[in-house]
Amino acid sequence: MAHRVTLVPGDVPEVLEGIKQVVAATGARIAWTEPSADEVVAAARDTGAALVGWQRGGPDGLPPAVRLREQFGVFAQLRPIQDLPGLGGRFQDVDLLVVRETTEDVYAHLEHESIPGVFESLKVTTRAACERIARHAFELARAHGRRKVTIVHKANIMKLSDGMFLRTAQAVARDYPDIQHEDVIVDALCMRLVLDPSRFDVLLCGNLFGDIVADTCAGLVGGRSNAPSINVAIDGTRLFTAGHGDPPEIAGTGRANPLHLILPAIHLLRHLGEVDAAQRLRTALGRTLSDGVRPLALGGDATWERFCEALGQRLA
Repeated sequence: MAHRVTLVPGDVPEVLEGIKQVVAATGARIAWTEPSADEVVAAARDTGAALVGWQRGGPDGLPPAVRLREQFGVFAQLRPIQDLPGLGGRFQDVDLLVVRETTEDVYAHLEHESIPGVFESLKVTTRAACERIARHAFELARAHGRRKVTIVHKANIMKLSDGMFLRTAQAVARDYPDIQHEDVIVDALCMRLVLDPSRFDVLLCGNLFGDIVADTCAGLVGGRSNAPSINVAIDGTRLFTAGHGDPPEIAGTGRANPLHLILPAIHLLRHLGEVDAAQRLRTALGRTLSDGVRPLALGGDATWERFCEALGQRLA
């Protein structure tokens, strides 16, 4: 039986055809659902999983992906950080997981101008959200054989808000004696990451720090091309998205970067239980890049169509 998955186009929708062909070449059977814009939420809830293309910010300045996360009640964003042969990352054998809380912190959109020229942005931290994301991180660590969870914070300065985040996560850690845990101040963490990311495993972060840390980590393994994200909703729906993408003016030029969606598609396949297909796709992707077939977006001479075709040939 085919897996049902919702497909949401981004600003360069034609790339989705190449992604569908590549996924089909793995042997995984996917029944794609392509709803209209006003039916996306209902369709994704029905299928339980969606592959979402990147879109530029909307009229209110917020990326549509952010609004989509709000509509679904996404409470966690997972950013798998793994180096890929041929992509030109700074480190090899990197395998990190950034777990980011996404419902509060300074991203709660609570800003106002108190007096002319003075703006206040409120940082919201609740015990319930701290406990939920901490338990999610430790459950993921246990389920995937991870050895350690690092609690990322700034409790030395924000003693109340980040202090509660740290204390709550430490309390949750006591329920998982099989998983090591430590805490690291966020600025020290960034320094240690760029020196040697191998010392870390699972990074548990609040909303703002998770955003910054995840993109820092992506820079260690090839940059914006290697920045997939998995968004977990309260009802269990998962949105597999590109952390970054191509601007709308790229559409129709052949210069789109297919890696933005190929990498999320790999994690989608794993989620669906198509582990072998996911590994074959990842291996073929690394081999394609190492063989010198590179998209125009990465300094090569291959259009996205040619790159997907070459990738499909290596999966045959």
